Amino acid sequence: MNENRPQPSPYYHKQPMRFKDYEIYYNRDYSLTQIVPNKHNYYEFYFLISGDVTYFIDNRKYHLLPGDVILISPEQNHYAHIDATTDNPYERYVLWLNPAYLEKLSSTKSNLSTIFQNTRISSAQIRLPSAAYTVLHNLLEKIFINSSSKKYGADLLANAGVIELLVNLAQFKLFYTNTEVEPAILLDSSPVSKEDSLLIFEILSYINTHICDPLTVNDICSYFYVSRSHLSAKFRQELGMSIHQYIIKKKLFLAKQDLSDSMSIQGVVEKYSFGNYSSFYRAFKSEFGQSPQKYKTSGTAFDR
Repeated sequence: MNENRPQPSPYYHKQPMRFKDYEIYYNRDYSLTQIVPNKHNYYEFYFLISGDVTYFIDNRKYHLLPGDVILISPEQNHYAHIDATTDNPYERYVLWLNPAYLEKLSSTKSNLSTIFQNTRISSAQIRLPSAAYTVLHNLLEKIFINSSSKKYGADLLANAGVIELLVNLAQFKLFYTNTEVEPAILLDSSPVSKEDSLLIFEILSYINTHICDPLTVNDICSYFYVSRSHLSAKFRQELGMSIHQYIIKKKLFLAKQDLSDSMSIQGVVEKYSFGNYSSFYRAFKSEFGQSPQKYKTSGTAFDR
């Protein structure tokens, strides 16, 4: 056994939030079936290592595979159901994050809580490729070790690990779609039917694939043979915004990253089919509170 590797503890349902900024737990258990439903006033980053798990968040149900990430926002009801008939242990990391702590770690250009707040735009579940899984697993190990270390600088290394963890996940989620993840199953309390939820999931995948095209709502309705009024109503119910708003937000977040990566403003306008600079300028300033030129000259969103 490698003594430098973190050692898991059995799960205990009353694990406390002992520190005001963050708390991290690493658990392994062979006899659990269901975690007690709960909600809290902080963010939760859940990372499954092993086990056959179904996860419930509010009125949605997700079937997880090892390596999946679940993002939970404050005041969301959530719990895990574990299939104890398998030989695999239930093993996971959970990282709790105080909203004020994330605000303190964030910069004017990079809000670390955005990835949690946008789970209504995409999914609370993220399926990682093997390379990303290794990166995030290693970062969680470092945070876990440094969180309990008394060594000089351990607290700073833990904070740096939290930043790196969320930035890496945000970058992955921004550029890749969960094409291998089934849409969440809606429970009976949802105002959107399971058929409509599946349709919206397929439309989100279609938008992500064609995000550089001059997409319109009519184009999407024609492709999926669905009425504009029906789709618009269900989309707004499910995501809390119109289809057009979602498309523009998605284009803008990708454009923002490209500007950070030294692409010219005109190049971004052309790549994402904004039509002209004036349209892009108005949309960008409305979304981010500053002009594209000011954003581009003030530094990059992510240090590399």
